[in-house]
Amino acid sequence: MSSTNSLLGINDLVLKKKILSVHEHYDVEDVSGTKLGEADGNLFQFPAKFVVIDTNGSELMQLKGKVFSLRSQFTFYDNAGAELGTIRKKIVKLIGEEFRVEKDGVEFMRIYGNFTEHDYQMQVNGVQVASVHKKWVSVRDQLAVSITGEVDHRVVIGAVIVIEHVEVTERQNQH
Repeated sequence: MSSTNSLLGINDLVLKKKILSVHEHYDVEDVSGTKLGEADGNLFQFPAKFVVIDTNGSELMQLKGKVFSLRSQFTFYDNAGAELGTIRKKIVKLIGEEFRVEKDGVEFMRIYGNFTEHDYQMQVNGVQVASVHKKWVSVRDQLAVSITGEVDHRVVIGAVIVIEHVEVTERQNQH
């Protein structure tokens, strides 16, 4: 499979979220609906863990959660176990909230916007590199992801999965 037709080579993706009885599952497709891969997590695993695979069943990355006091944190790993980055939710006074991704203790991405409405942007060095928008015409949650800058696709896909997981978990915990 060529990189231009693979999950890590396409800049416009759709993540279709399904919550099954014990699993949180995403199908990752291109805009025409061709499946490129999927992500699976177990809702009852603590802390949460997700695995992203391509259509051949090859693992592309893992997302492993850690829980510190009030904030969730997930670390992204490539298929060889090397760390790609760690995402944390930051509470920002007056302005709302944002997520930050860092590697080796150095922040390299900020994610901000309206997480409840599934409408947010990702920036590296102040430049937008990706955006996420909910597609409202769908029966189940569909998130349109547009990668517009130089950024590791795995970090973008991983960030979307983590943000959706954290937001759903927090809403469930509030009820």
